[in-house]
Amino acid sequence: MSSISSTASTLADMGNAIRIARKSQKMSQTELGQIAGLSRMPVYRIEAGQDVSLRTLLSILSALRLGLQVQPLPQGTPSAKALLSAFAHLHSEDAK
Repeated sequence: MSSISSTASTLADMGNAIRIARKSQKMSQTELGQIAGLSRMPVYRIEAGQDVSLRTLLSILSALRLGLQVQPLPQGTPSAKALLSAFAHLHSEDAK
């Protein structure tokens, strides 16, 4: 079992924590994908800070023998609504 403990509040944080855990277990992205029942691409995407489904995230964490803990964020952390508003341009038709 891995002893990695990390607080992730962004996709980049989560991706970095997963990359560290994978490398500490001396696994390639392809090997992790196979253990998780996925291809290499979802592992690459999460490590790159890109969006993946919750099911995919949980499969990857399970393959690394890691769990997900939900806890309150510190005061001053932007809300999900504020983040969506700030990054809305990334999902607009104009961005394509």
